[in-house]
Amino acid sequence: MNLSAYDNLLTLLRNAINGESRVLPSLADWPQLMAQARIHGVEPLAYDAALRLPADQQPDKQLAVQMKQACLYQMQQQQIWLPRIRKAVEALRSAGVEPVLLKGFGLADLYPKPYLRSWGDADIWVGVSNYHAGCKAVREAFPEAIHHDQEYEELKHYSVVFPDGNPIELHRVSMDFPTPDEDRYWQTLEVPAMSCGAGEDGQNCIDGLIRTPREPMNILFVFLHAWEHFCGTGMPLKQVLDMAMLVRRDYLTLPTEEKQEYDAYLSKHLKYFRLTEAWQLVAYTVNYVTGVQMPLADSNPSGSQRARCEAFLQRVLSEGQCRTKEYKLGGTDRYDERERVKQIPVWRRKMMTLGSRLENARFLKQYAPAYARHVLWANIRKGVRRTIRRERMIDY
Repeated sequence: MNLSAYDNLLTLLRNAINGESRVLPSLADWPQLMAQARIHGVEPLAYDAALRLPADQQPDKQLAVQMKQACLYQMQQQQIWLPRIRKAVEALRSAGVEPVLLKGFGLADLYPKPYLRSWGDADIWVGVSNYHAGCKAVREAFPEAIHHDQEYEELKHYSVVFPDGNPIELHRVSMDFPTPDEDRYWQTLEVPAMSCGAGEDGQNCIDGLIRTPREPMNILFVFLHAWEHFCGTGMPLKQVLDMAMLVRRDYLTLPTEEKQEYDAYLSKHLKYFRLTEAWQLVAYTVNYVTGVQMPLADSNPSGSQRARCEAFLQRVLSEGQCRTKEYKLGGTDRYDERERVKQIPVWRRKMMTLGSRLENARFLKQYAPAYARHVLWANIRKGVRRTIRRERMIDY
């Protein structure tokens, strides 16, 4: 892949997040650039920067109008959703539940204009012990919304969907992992980082009311979420920018001693989750895209590691959040596919699942071999455990 094909998009993104006014390095193919921005979820950022270019580099009038409309729509959505989230937070607190706003909307204040950070839902952490009380409080606060008939303990979140198609998701846990031990370990990190009071111990707030996770757990969580996306549907540039903005606000301004503590925290937990290799891949990409140096980043990778970093960067830029997913049984979507799977004998379902796990492990081995081996064996053990327990649930 020719990386220069993305130079114009990256220039626009750097202009947007850094307040720069660099001209585009080459003549822009605007339809192609808009398609690139779409698959990476960075349309508002790219369009806002494009409309600030010198007159001779701006898109034609018709495309400029489309870009303005896209930015205006995102601004309107921000104005609609902020009161909605505030209402949900107030309802949860009235029920004795202390919520924390995660990722997406929770990172919007890092950007020069909050509406420039595109998002598809609002994620609110309430914790395991408050999960059912939180679901009840939000259902009562938004009777007009569409929601599940009941909460499912095996799911990590519960959705309340509004007429515009976007949901509020209440999370009992913010992440799930390949093994139960890792899930329990994450809980020892998650609960203390989420449960402190507003404004305490580095806790950040949005709108003076809505808490977000404290650092350095937040950057670890945002990275883990982005890596999870890469392992599945693909990692968009909006998640790369999120990490750069977090590091720039919460890490680069720290004194040396606190940076060392920050680095030690990340190093310890990345090693536990077998994601040290993956962190280097993402750090290389963040630096290439934004110029921000991530904590623990190898500034000059060599040999096979550099080759992996470059291959990872190419994959991220070319796929964004749109890695194609095949439906092997002919289903039109994920839910249709699951219905078709239920008609297949259990033993064959397990073989199909094992095949998909092997395929995913082969894919990840190109980039993070240690993590690929770990998730492969973890999934095999999970399949054996379910078979012994005669559980018929299948993660296809």
